[in-house]
Amino acid sequence: ARHLFGDVECRWVDAYFPFTDPSIELEIFFNGEWLEVLGCGVMQQQILDGNYGEGHKAWAFGLGIERLAMILFDIPDIRLFWSDDERFLKQFKEGDLGAKFKSFSK
Repeated sequence: ARHLFGDVECRWVDAYFPFTDPSIELEIFFNGEWLEVLGCGVMQQQILDGNYGEGHKAWAFGLGIERLAMILFDIPDIRLFWSDDERFLKQFKEGDLGAKFKSFSK
């Protein structure tokens, strides 16, 4: 996390994710608030047994890629990623990591 975000405070917190138990997530303190950047957990045994046979163990993890993009491009609201609003979509081009979000009226 520090490699991506610099000298930030990090914490691991208990979490709930379907299909894992126990589950935890990594949060960083960034721009005055805690931000989830990674979730993980041990896969539930009955899922592994039903799909791969008995005796397997596995971890599941997911990186909050949208959260990373929010920081990189100064995007204030995660819901914009699921928007089809051209005023948002046209602000970003493939390969342009220097683009910054420009606010628009709703």
